[in-house]
Amino acid sequence: MQSLMLDIRGLSAGYGELEVLKEVSISVFKGEMVALLGANNVGKTTVVNCVSGIVKPCAGQLFFEGSDISRLPPHEIAARGIRQVPEGRQLFPRMTVWENLWLGGFTRAARNSRRERAAFVMELFPQLKERQKQLAETLSGGEQQMLAIGRALMGGPKLLMLDEPSLGLSPRFVLTIFEALSLLQSQGLTILLVEQNLKLALNHAQRCYVLERGEIAISGDSQDMRSDQAVRRAYLGA
Repeated sequence: MQSLMLDIRGLSAGYGELEVLKEVSISVFKGEMVALLGANNVGKTTVVNCVSGIVKPCAGQLFFEGSDISRLPPHEIAARGIRQVPEGRQLFPRMTVWENLWLGGFTRAARNSRRERAAFVMELFPQLKERQKQLAETLSGGEQQMLAIGRALMGGPKLLMLDEPSLGLSPRFVLTIFEALSLLQSQGLTILLVEQNLKLALNHAQRCYVLERGEIAISGDSQDMRSDQAVRRAYLGA
């Protein structure tokens, strides 16, 4: 039986008086990839920001491996094994590839294995090995996305959350990124994926949740969603 890794219960959150999420509940089991889908500005990023501790919930609870993390600060949540790859990558542009990776292993638990983790990342993304002395700002968009993912992997995550990893990338880099994510998941990494590319999400995730106006409109098995044309038209715009 799969063990529940992330359990979001009745999450409501927003910014000031603006309510963005309304009683959102999501479960992610260990070793699976779950996709969070929806149009722009429906609250997808707010969900992962709440899990990371960047945004505090107005109501509801978030459990990670059975422990309530709803009110923990971001550094304590990261220390438990949650890493987020933000939309826009948010690299340090004037630092090298190697320096950006090195900073990813900032937690006490990750520091002693930085070189081993860096070697793993560079095997996963050989382009980073070739460019490890280059400044991050000199990389292409696809290479920067690889670096952002690699930096998150340096912390040895139990749960990897990615916000729009395919955004603005060429088809070649999108394929490379998602092949790497599938490999990571096959090796046991749990992944929560925020993605607007419907086909990618349904082809790679085991289960999907669709947000609409800050609420979960529908959820289920990705294969069922792929075959249900009514669901695709009503909720996924396809």
